[in-house]
Amino acid sequence: MTLFEDDRYDWRETYFVYFESSHRPKLPEVRRALKTYAPFFCILDSKADPDGNLVKMTIASYENHAALEIVYREGKDVLTEAQHLVRSMKKEATAEELAKLQRIVQRKTRFDVHHFEQTAETGMFNITKVPELKFARQSTLPVEQGDVFSRALGQSKTGKGKLHFDPDCYDKCRMGLASDELDIIDASVADSGEFERINPEMLVTVLEILCRISRGVALDPASGIVL
Repeated sequence: MTLFEDDRYDWRETYFVYFESSHRPKLPEVRRALKTYAPFFCILDSKADPDGNLVKMTIASYENHAALEIVYREGKDVLTEAQHLVRSMKKEATAEELAKLQRIVQRKTRFDVHHFEQTAETGMFNITKVPELKFARQSTLPVEQGDVFSRALGQSKTGKGKLHFDPDCYDKCRMGLASDELDIIDASVADSGEFERINPEMLVTVLEILCRISRGVALDPASGIVL
């Protein structure tokens, strides 16, 4: 099963999560984390190798009008692309981002996280602007005592950091429309139910889970955002 062949979804962007091969997560570990921190996400398909390592997973969030396809990749091509990305991004990177980029320069393993928009009910609009993602200092996710996901990473019982996004980044960013046109459309469809915007909450949550389980670094190769 692949969302690229599902006409109910349109591809939006692809994020990479680079990590050391020794920290490659097991499929059951990812499933448990999703069940704990994102219980409303629906796992449509998943695959593991003979050792139980995550190979592929397809997740949908109908509430967010979005879906993700996570695909494991490894080898020389992954290493070459990581080195190219570091060279192209380091000139504009902050000191914190540069430190993270240096962590991926020798990585031969990563997850490709393909982000899709559910278009069955929202095909008349397109979202073109990607929100700025970052780790928040204050947690809003619960950490249960004895939780495998948090305990394995040495998290405290009081909480952990969380990725978040600025919803204002999605205001008035629909393709090909001026702000005054958007105001007219917003007023006309506000109560009609014709327009629902894709919510990046799903992408943010899954990137956080993958980064924390694999102790990896996520980045958007198109925009240069480093997480």
